[in-house]
Amino acid sequence: MIKIDSSTLIISLKMNFIEILVQLYDDLIITQAIYKETIVKGKKKGKEEAIIGEKLIKANKIKIHKIDELLMDLKLGIGETEIIRNSIDLGCLCMIEDKKARKIAENFNLDVRNIPISILEAFKNKIIDESEFEEYLIKWVRYASPSYDEVYFIKKIKEVLK
Repeated sequence: MIKIDSSTLIISLKMNFIEILVQLYDDLIITQAIYKETIVKGKKKGKEEAIIGEKLIKANKIKIHKIDELLMDLKLGIGETEIIRNSIDLGCLCMIEDKKARKIAENFNLDVRNIPISILEAFKNKIIDESEFEEYLIKWVRYASPSYDEVYFIKKIKEVLK
């Protein structure tokens, strides 16, 4: 099981990476705030990824958790705050793309992943091959706009995994 924030969900949907995440982590979970921010608002704006996301929710590939706990003020968006709080409560992995939110989650001793780490995990676990790795890396660069250093680092890690 892994909790996913809005940015991760949007980028993964655009990359057509959700099936790989399901293979890696079994249950993909978003909170109601993530659902509203990504799917509801996205559909109103005509975003293709929101329509695909809704289909995946109906197909039970992505699950929605309701957060009843009182949220702490982490100076983050409601979605990231819910993901961190719920990951603490459930003791599960979380995927967060925002660097500030990732650092805060790590300060709570959470196991935090992001898309490039998941691409590497999929490659290491032979869920994707070398050409698929390159395709997903290109899509990640296109949709997430990482720095040159981030891309270089991921490529070097892949070389070590080979």
